[in-house]
Amino acid sequence: MYGASRSLIKLVRILNEQYTVYVLLPEAGSLSAELTAILPADRIILNEDLYIFTRKSFKLTYLLSTLIRFTNNLIFIRKIILKYGIHIIHTNSGVVPAPALAAKISGRKHIWHIREWFGDFKRFWPFYSAFITRFSDNVVCVSKTMADQFHGHKKVLPIYNGFEIPQINTEISISEELQQGLNQADLVLGCTSRIRLIRKGQEYLIEAIGLLAQKTGKNIQAILIGDYVPGYEWQKENITSLIKKYQLEDRIHFLGHLTNPLPYYKLFDVFVLPSGEPEPFGGVIMEAMSLGLPVIGSNAGGTTEQIATEQNGYLFENKNPEDLANKIELFLNDPSSLNLFGNCSRERIEKYFSLELHRKNILELYKELSKAI
Repeated sequence: MYGASRSLIKLVRILNEQYTVYVLLPEAGSLSAELTAILPADRIILNEDLYIFTRKSFKLTYLLSTLIRFTNNLIFIRKIILKYGIHIIHTNSGVVPAPALAAKISGRKHIWHIREWFGDFKRFWPFYSAFITRFSDNVVCVSKTMADQFHGHKKVLPIYNGFEIPQINTEISISEELQQGLNQADLVLGCTSRIRLIRKGQEYLIEAIGLLAQKTGKNIQAILIGDYVPGYEWQKENITSLIKKYQLEDRIHFLGHLTNPLPYYKLFDVFVLPSGEPEPFGGVIMEAMSLGLPVIGSNAGGTTEQIATEQNGYLFENKNPEDLANKIELFLNDPSSLNLFGNCSRERIEKYFSLELHRKNILELYKELSKAI
């Protein structure tokens, strides 16, 4: 499960305190299994043909099938609304368009939760953003930066995702070789993310480490948690070539997908999310902050709201490995700042991004919307 799924679980837990909640999913899997611990099984509805648009949805080849699936979803969701007497529909992702129109046709309230950056949908975005606001009573964005996509529309409001300070009791297991490498390191960097060039930017991190190693002669190690995005496995060759170029074979460590990566964060000195494209609101940054880690991220998207420069971390120039290397070097030259920045990370979670604050904001939104029903 990734950010949107984990956020949905939190949302369901919050709403289930005061409302009867039904969830519509495209398939059975890890998410539905988690939800069964919160909701009765008959309130988790599956529709394997749930329409989720992608870039190819708007190509002429797929246009007819797109319209058919959208129409079928519209009919199906309206039946669900009427069958269960649903008053408020909450669309958890910006790429699922049918529920909003189904809510409007059924005369019900609709909340659209935007967790995506649509900057690369330039020609399409003015029309789609108008669709989102037209068929929603409220549009919730996970950061102020994501809300800015709507240019100040009155229905749009930012609500940060909430995070708890986790209690880590699970023991981790790593190879003796990896442990020895980390013991000899001058600085250990960590990154948790699906691997995809530019989008997630692991290549910028690897190059930054290579440049910094050449410049300082220091032993900088990195642990990367996550698998290649399906369909992009070919990018492994690019990553391998970059590692060979800078002779980092014994310093870049891939742990692959981990069901529970949080215990491994204790291996890191600094957490880095080097995304080349704007992150709406990186959950992994919040996880690292909640565990008291300094953080480095690019100066784009919701990351700019999570990281307070020179307080809990640094922002580097987007897609610029040289600047990323400069920011890493600041920690390399001042190890005493690691604890100070890490403590500030935890304080920022408690002050601005707590689960209790998120809960309060969501329930207030539903309370106001319920008054109009």
